Amino acid sequence: MSGRSTYILFIIGILPIIMVVGNSLFIPLLPQMQLDMGLTTVQGGWLLTGFSIPAALLVPVGGIVSDRIGRRKVALVALPIFMLGCVISMFAGMRASTISSEVFQLMMVGRILQGVGAGGVTPLAMAFISDIYEGEQRNRALGSIEVFNGVGKVISPIIGGFVLALSWSYSFVILLAISIFAFLGILSFQLPQSVKEGKALKKRKMMDIFQKQWRWIIPIFSCGAIGMFLLFGYLFYFAYLLETTTISSVLIGFLLAIPVLMLAIGSSLTAKKLVGNEEQYKKAIIIGFILMIIGSFLIIGFTIHVYLFLFCLMVFASGFGILLPAANAALASIVQKEERGTVFSLYSMLRFLGVALGPLFFGIWMIDIEQMAFTALFFISINGVIILYSWRCLPIGRECVATEMSRF
Repeated sequence: MSGRSTYILFIIGILPIIMVVGNSLFIPLLPQMQLDMGLTTVQGGWLLTGFSIPAALLVPVGGIVSDRIGRRKVALVALPIFMLGCVISMFAGMRASTISSEVFQLMMVGRILQGVGAGGVTPLAMAFISDIYEGEQRNRALGSIEVFNGVGKVISPIIGGFVLALSWSYSFVILLAISIFAFLGILSFQLPQSVKEGKALKKRKMMDIFQKQWRWIIPIFSCGAIGMFLLFGYLFYFAYLLETTTISSVLIGFLLAIPVLMLAIGSSLTAKKLVGNEEQYKKAIIIGFILMIIGSFLIIGFTIHVYLFLFCLMVFASGFGILLPAANAALASIVQKEERGTVFSLYSMLRFLGVALGPLFFGIWMIDIEQMAFTALFFISINGVIILYSWRCLPIGRECVATEMSRF
């Protein structure tokens, strides 16, 4: 890629990092935030969910509106909303020592506004990439976006560990700084506009897309949503498991970063090897899914052993990292350019609903740890049923007759 193209990719890559950091940064902080504000475990989960649910629900809006008025315009409106939420949460953090319901409510208002802003910018990254790049270059760029996501997930708990050693209220200063940097970057640089702005995607056309490509869309959507649900649920539980030990807050951040580092490595290596055909996409998705199943199965026996649980979570995250870039590339191949903002926004919405609901449900399930692990295995098994039903040919160790995939 040229220097200009690399710079564009860097700017675009910051957008999903905002969503990632808005969640992952707080995973090591939640136990202390819960203690300082006098919250229950479920309320602590809401500090993540209160951000992620509005973000997930607003993702389709951001994608659809960006198809009509332009990606850049949407980003320049959404980012200031995110900044306002950071300022409100900073103010609530300064009053946390009072331990009152008003502080928690103010914190939730800030987190919801952050979620609204993050939801506006999150779907723009994949849509931008699909607009700008073609063929194998697009596959590499989509893989790079997952690497950005992975890097964000890796550094967030590490930064969170350092912040925890000082004061968790500084976390909102970090979020504010990242959003300001992204805003100035987009404001100062003319990013390419979507190809056919001002043209809305008709409902009937959207139904045609799902009717023709459901064998790809349903497995991809389900794998993304359930994978994120389980990953962030496992990380939420792992943070509380680490709090029961004598491990320092800084080391806790590093330990939480290891699974997401494995996800980033898996995404990076897979993106480099994708050659852009149906069989390669299926192989990567299936191999990744098998590792996710193995990791979830092993977790059942090691829910109270810190380092064995970490190993199982690394297996799960590695598989998810292999799956994601293949799923992204396949989705970009079957959707026309003018439809990608909407389709990718729906895909992103489901993924981040998983991010939102994972900590909340795992916080409830933690009452019975063993049952929590079995329930998680049941959820990942649902994906296996969907894949087996949707794909008549599973290209593991043999050649399949490829069906026609769109090339746009």
